[in-house]
Amino acid sequence: MKGKRIFFDHNFRVNPTQGANNLYISHQFNYEYKFFEYNQLTIASTLGDKSVNRFGDSFVTSGINDQVRYNRMYNKVGAIYENTTLGKFQFFLDDFRYNYFYKSIFVLSNQLVPSSLNDKINSFGGQYEYQKNNWNAKFLYSNSITNQSLTTIDASLKYKISDKNQLDFEYQNLNRLPNHIYNLHQSSYTNYNWYNNFKNEKINSIQVNAKTQWVNASLQATTLNDFLYFYDKSTDKIIQLVTPNQYDKTINYLSLKVSKEIKYGKLALDNTILFQKVNQPDEVINVPKFVTRNTLYFTNYYFKKALYLQTGVIFNYFTKYYGNDYNPILAEFFIQNKKQIGDFANLDFFVNARIRQTRIFVKAEHFNSSFSATNTFYSAPNYPYRDFMIRFGLVWDFFQ
Repeated sequence: MKGKRIFFDHNFRVNPTQGANNLYISHQFNYEYKFFEYNQLTIASTLGDKSVNRFGDSFVTSGINDQVRYNRMYNKVGAIYENTTLGKFQFFLDDFRYNYFYKSIFVLSNQLVPSSLNDKINSFGGQYEYQKNNWNAKFLYSNSITNQSLTTIDASLKYKISDKNQLDFEYQNLNRLPNHIYNLHQSSYTNYNWYNNFKNEKINSIQVNAKTQWVNASLQATTLNDFLYFYDKSTDKIIQLVTPNQYDKTINYLSLKVSKEIKYGKLALDNTILFQKVNQPDEVINVPKFVTRNTLYFTNYYFKKALYLQTGVIFNYFTKYYGNDYNPILAEFFIQNKKQIGDFANLDFFVNARIRQTRIFVKAEHFNSSFSATNTFYSAPNYPYRDFMIRFGLVWDFFQ
């Protein structure tokens, strides 16, 4: 993937000097170009004494070079009224245009695959921001005025109880377009060509965060409708024929994350644990039930505080689950229910030091793999997790 992006975001205040009431004209511009390319010299793979086509039949016998391009342009113009007592009110109109395109049209036996997807979407909306004393609130609403039926509601409310205690409430409602790869894809592989007209994904999410002097906690509940995903339709465990699909039932996701750092003298133990649960008629979204990260470290100063030293061990762990597999043609993950990953410890050792204007860090990642009896660590099915690795870094500030 290669990409270029241009972004502008600027305001013009109408009244000459800032006062209790202010009026602004705002403008935001974003242009982005992306180029995706997939290369493969040989089609067949060797498995033992057999030759197999891992991704099925191909239109060519060698030298696959599939390319797709994407450009988008976004303009947003608005007016902002700011009152020091009431808050900030913004009203805007935006224009969004995109073009996702290949260089050819594919004519298959049962379908015509066009060369591009393009559209123009206009929306209107408003945003309100309020900040006073210990309260901070934001509300955003936008809706399309063209025929794509896009809606965004984003609201947050923060209350600072004290310097060490704060409560946050967040709500989000999205009706968004499918990613283009679900609707259109062309490939030199026969089974990786499709043209669909999937419905918009609908997402409802509420989150409550509590930052306290005792513990930090975050509770999130999300409802997904018309969820899009990839799956492997092949019945052969060696062959991957990944294709998109849209789930016609409701998925409910719940997560609770709790973190706490315990300090005793120069020692500290930083703990984070995540619990996740998915309620769904079929296994479409698969996540580990528990994920934990714990760091035990030591911190001290030496040589009249000329040397700052911090060293410790990081422990990472997640329970077994049917993790999504990876498909290199699409550069996307797809669901699977054949192989579980997880239920292994990942240990990292680190040393951070600062000597006057110089900072040094050394990290031994996954050092426990070197003395494990069986190395069965996976980051995704069929993709082994990295072995023992040492990283070293140096930052030297010449001026201070």
